[in-house]
Amino acid sequence: MQEAERRRVVEVAIPPREGGTDAIYTYASEEAVVGDALFVPLGNRDALGYVVAAHRLDEAELGFSFSRLKEAGEPVAGLGVPEAIVAVARFVSEEYLSPFTQSLAVVLPPGVRDRLGVEWTLSPPEQASSAPLTPAQQEVVRSLQDSGGLWIERPGRPLPEGSLRLLRLLRAKGVVRARRVLVPFQEARKPEQIRLSPDEGAIEAFIRKEGRKKPAQALTLMTLQGSGSATFSHAEAKALCGVTEATLGALLKAGLLVRAEDEAFGTRAVPDPNPEQQAAIGAITGAVRNRRAERFLLHGGWGRGTTGVYLRAAGASLRLGRAVLYVVPEFALTAQVVAQLRDRFGRAVAVLHSDLPPRERLDNWMRIRSGEASVVLGPRSALFAPLNDVGLIVLDEEHEASYKQESNPRYHAKRVATFLAERFGAPLVLGSATPSLESYQESLDGQLIRLELRKRAANAQLPSVQVEDLRVGYQEGHPAIFTPALADLMDQALERREQVILFLNRRAYSSFMLCRSCGHRFMCPHCAVALSYHRSENSLRCHHCDHRMRAPDICPQCGGTKVKPMGMGTEKVEETVAKLFEHALVDRLDRDIARKRGALEAVLAGFRSGSSNVLVGTQMVAKGLDFPNVTVVGVILADITLNVPDFRAGERTFQLLSQVAGRAGRGRKPGSVVIQTFNPENVAVLAAQAHDYEGFFAAAIEHRRDAAYPPFVRLVNIVASGEDRAAVARATTEIKRRLQGVDAMILGPTDCPIERIQQRYRRHLLLKLAPNAPAAPIGAALEGFAPKNVQITIDVDPNSLM
Repeated sequence: MQEAERRRVVEVAIPPREGGTDAIYTYASEEAVVGDALFVPLGNRDALGYVVAAHRLDEAELGFSFSRLKEAGEPVAGLGVPEAIVAVARFVSEEYLSPFTQSLAVVLPPGVRDRLGVEWTLSPPEQASSAPLTPAQQEVVRSLQDSGGLWIERPGRPLPEGSLRLLRLLRAKGVVRARRVLVPFQEARKPEQIRLSPDEGAIEAFIRKEGRKKPAQALTLMTLQGSGSATFSHAEAKALCGVTEATLGALLKAGLLVRAEDEAFGTRAVPDPNPEQQAAIGAITGAVRNRRAERFLLHGGWGRGTTGVYLRAAGASLRLGRAVLYVVPEFALTAQVVAQLRDRFGRAVAVLHSDLPPRERLDNWMRIRSGEASVVLGPRSALFAPLNDVGLIVLDEEHEASYKQESNPRYHAKRVATFLAERFGAPLVLGSATPSLESYQESLDGQLIRLELRKRAANAQLPSVQVEDLRVGYQEGHPAIFTPALADLMDQALERREQVILFLNRRAYSSFMLCRSCGHRFMCPHCAVALSYHRSENSLRCHHCDHRMRAPDICPQCGGTKVKPMGMGTEKVEETVAKLFEHALVDRLDRDIARKRGALEAVLAGFRSGSSNVLVGTQMVAKGLDFPNVTVVGVILADITLNVPDFRAGERTFQLLSQVAGRAGRGRKPGSVVIQTFNPENVAVLAAQAHDYEGFFAAAIEHRRDAAYPPFVRLVNIVASGEDRAAVARATTEIKRRLQGVDAMILGPTDCPIERIQQRYRRHLLLKLAPNAPAAPIGAALEGFAPKNVQITIDVDPNSLM
C-alpha cells in the first residue's frame, strides 16, 4: 500500500488588527520555523503573520485537499521572534483564557509595518538562467555589483519605477533575489546621550531658587538626582521625567544637563556586599550558574541593599553570556534603576516602554533581538522581549498591583515570569519590603527560597510612628481633621522650617452631598455611586464616568436649603491646613491637579524648592521623589482603604501605610509619622506602626485561610455587563448553569460592589479553584457563549473584585 503524501505546513497567527480575533490559518512552507514573521495571502491581500506551529501532514490529517493549500511567503529578515517567546504567548492565552492572537500581539515589535523594506541581492551564478540580458538589465546588474551586491528599498523611499521594473525582470530570470526585511531607522549617529552635571551645588541652587518659576526643568533635575554619571537618551529622559525636548534643551543650555559620549557609559563596580547580601548573592548566582529555575523572595526594603544584590546576580548571568530581565512596576519611578544598571553594564542596557517614541522602541527591540543589548529593563510588558537565553529574571516590588494587566490579555507578571524562568532554566527573584501574602506563604511552604536583608545602611533610619484614635474627638465633643498629636508635630516642623506631607486617599472636597432635611443624596445618573463635591469649581462629579453638574443650593426632593457636603477629601484638608497653621504654605497633589497642564511639575518643584511646606495628596504622594526636608507625615484617615469591600483591603492598607511612612526622615533629620484612624486596633495599622511585616502576615494569612482566599485557592472572577439589567441577570444565571461541571466553588451570581458604571449594569460570579489549578475548564465550559448585548469578562487571578 502506497504511503500517503505528506507536506510541511505552518500555522500562521495574524495579529488582531489585521486578521481579527483568533485569526490562525494553515499555509504550505518548507522553510519557515516557529517565530518567523512572513506575509501570507489572506483574501485579496497579503497579511503579516507569525508562525506559531509547524507540522508535516497528509491530507487526512490536514482536513482538506492540498490543492486548497496556499503558499506562505518567505520569512521577513530581522522580524522574527524566538520560539520561547511564542511559547510565552501561548502560555498567556491558555492560562488567562485570551485569544492566542491577542496574547501574541503583546509579543510583537512596535510599529514594524512602517519599517518594512525590500532587500535586492545578486543570486549565485549557478541559479541564474542562461537567457541573455538586455543592455538595461546588464547596467542594473553592474550597478548592483558596484554597491556590494545589495540594494535596500527603504520605507517611504521607493526605488525609481524603471529600476524596479528591471529588477522584477531580473528576478524572473533568476539573476537577483528579493526578500522583505525589517529596516532600522537610519541615524547619522547614535542617539545623543545626556546626564546630570556633576555640579550638585548648582543643581540644588536651581531647584531651590528657580523651582517654582521653571517647574518642568526642576522636576527633571529632581527625577534624575541620584543617577550620578549615568547617561540617558533624550527619549528616555523625556519618558522618565514626563517633559518635552524644550525642557531638556533649556537645561543643556544652562549646563545643568551635559552631553555625554558613548564612552561615558561606565562599568562602575558595585559596593562590597555585607554578609546578608553576600549570602543572597551566593544563592542566586549559584542558580544562575547551574541553570536552575529556582524562585527567590528577596525580603528587604529601603536602605537594605536589594539593588546591590540584583546587580551582582545580573553580572554573574552576563558573564555566562545569558541575558537579564529586570522588571519594575512603574517605569516613571525608575530613573535611579536605569542609572545603576547603566553605570554597571553600559550600553548592554535597553529600555522597553510604551512612552518611548516608536523609533527608539523599535531600535531597542532590534538591539535586544540581535543580542547587542542583554539587559532589558521595563514594566510588565518587558517580559515579552525577544530574548533567546535568559539567565536571570528580577521582579522588583513584586507586591505592586500594576503587575496585573487589567485589559486583555489579563495576565499577571509573576506567573508569566515563573513560566519564563522554567523555560530558560533561570532563577526568578521577587523583591519587596512588603511582599504579597501569596509570595510570603510560598516561601514558608518551600516554593520560594526566602532571602532576608535586615541590616540597614547607617543613614537609613526608620521614622517613629504613632497611631491616633479619631473616636476620641467625637467622644469628647470636638471632632477635628487633625488630632492634637498631629497638629503639634506639624506646628513644630513648620516652625523649624521643615516640611510636612499629609496623605488622604480621597480627592475632591467631600465624598458626597446630603440634604439634612430629607436625607436625599445626589447620585450619578449613570453609575451606582454618589457624586463627589469639588468646591474649587462648585460642582458635583462622578469619579467613574466624569458626569458633572453644578452643586445645588436647594434639594430637588424636598425643596429644602440644608444641602451640605459630607465627608472629606484632599480639597477640604488643604483648606483646613491654610486656616489652622500660621506658617503653612500648602499645595495639593491629586488626579484633579495632575490633569491640568504643567500643574504636577509646578506642585512637586514648588515643594522641593521650599516655596510650599505642606503637601496634601492622594496615593500620588506615597511614592516617587525624595524630599529630604520632610520630617512629618500625617495619614489623615487610614480607614478609607481598610473599608473597601475587597479581600485584599487589609494587605493594601498595610503596604500603603508602610510606603507613606517611608516618606518621612529621608534626609539627615529624623522623621515622625502619625496614622489617624477609627480602628486603632486593626492589625494593618498596628503592624505598620511597628514596621512589623511578619506580625501583619501572621494575622492576615489566617483570615485568608478561614475565608478561603489566595494563596489557599485560585480565583477567577467572571463579570457580565450590559445596559439591560434583566439580560445581564439572565447571562450570569446561564454562566452558572454551564459551570456546574467545573471543579470549583462558585459564589454568586450577585451584583458587583459597584453595580452600575457608565450605564452598564454589572453582575459577577466568583470561582474558587484549587491553588495553581488550570482555568482551561472554565474557558471550555463557556466556549461559544456570547449573549446579545452583554459583555463577558473572565479575569483569572483578579487583583480586585470591585
